[in-house]
Amino acid sequence: MMEKKYWADWAQTLQQKRLTGLVVTLLEGAGPLKILISQALMGFLPLFGQTRDSSLHSFAQMLEDAAECRLFTTYLLEEKNT
Repeated sequence: MMEKKYWADWAQTLQQKRLTGLVVTLLEGAGPLKILISQALMGFLPLFGQTRDSSLHSFAQMLEDAAECRLFTTYLLEEKNT
């Protein structure tokens, strides 16, 4: 199981920008596209000075793990309803 230390920050940012619904839809329906997005993020992160312990790197890792995506989607839905 991956670290979930960024989940609250991600959820808060998505709620502030009113993107929670869109992100939930993408996480549930993007399928194999999530892996491509993850690989692209991991490829570009060093160009922007992001390290392996950064929030974006954690997000990219989460995209590659189907179970982790489901857990984060559930977390987002719970946060949205509170």
